[in-house]
Amino acid sequence: MIPQTVLIGLVVAVVGYFLQQRSWRNSKREEIRQKEFEECIKLIEALARVFDKRIAATSEFLGLVDSDKVKKEDYDKYKSCVFDWMHEFSTFKSKIFHYFGRSKMADFEYVVHDSLREVSDVILRTHKYGKSQLSSAHKLEHDEVREKMNISRHRAFRFLRELNDMVSNEEIGRTALYNNINTGSLEFTSKIYLLQRLFGLKA
Repeated sequence: MIPQTVLIGLVVAVVGYFLQQRSWRNSKREEIRQKEFEECIKLIEALARVFDKRIAATSEFLGLVDSDKVKKEDYDKYKSCVFDWMHEFSTFKSKIFHYFGRSKMADFEYVVHDSLREVSDVILRTHKYGKSQLSSAHKLEHDEVREKMNISRHRAFRFLRELNDMVSNEEIGRTALYNNINTGSLEFTSKIYLLQRLFGLKA
C-alpha cells in the first residue's frame, strides 16, 4: 500500500506540474500575441507611409503633366518614388501574408497595387506621347484618371482599415489560431475567447 501522504504528494506534484505547464503556455501565448501586435502596428504604419508617399507623388506628377510643365527632375523624382514602392513590394507581400493571410496579401497586390499601377501607367503614357498625340481611347482614360486615383486612394485606406480591424479582433498570425473559431481548429480556441463570443464581447 502506498502511504496516504505519498499519494497526496504525488497528486499535488501532478496537479502542480499541469498548472505550471498551463501557466507557461498562457505566458508564451501572451508573449506571441504582444509581439505580433507590435509587428502588425509597425507594418500598418509603414504601409500608410508608402501609400501616402505614392499617392502624393502621383497627384503632383499628374498636375505637372496636365499643365505640360514636366521637367526631367520631376520625371526622375516620380520614377524614384515608383522604384521605392517596387523595392519594398515583395517585403510587404511577405509580411502581409505572414500576419494577415493569403487573402489580404492578394488584396494588397491585386486591388491596391494594381489600382495604383493602372493610374501610373495612364499618366506616364500621357507624359511620354503628349495629350495631343493620344488616341481617343487613351484621351478618355486620361480624362478619367483623377477619378481612378481617388478610387485607388479609397482602396488603400480601406485596406489599412481592414488590417487595423484584424489587429483589434486578434485575427493575426498565430493569435488567430487561438482566438478565431472560424479556422476550424477549436482545440486552439481559448475558453476565455469562447466566453467573450458567447456574451457578445467578440465579433
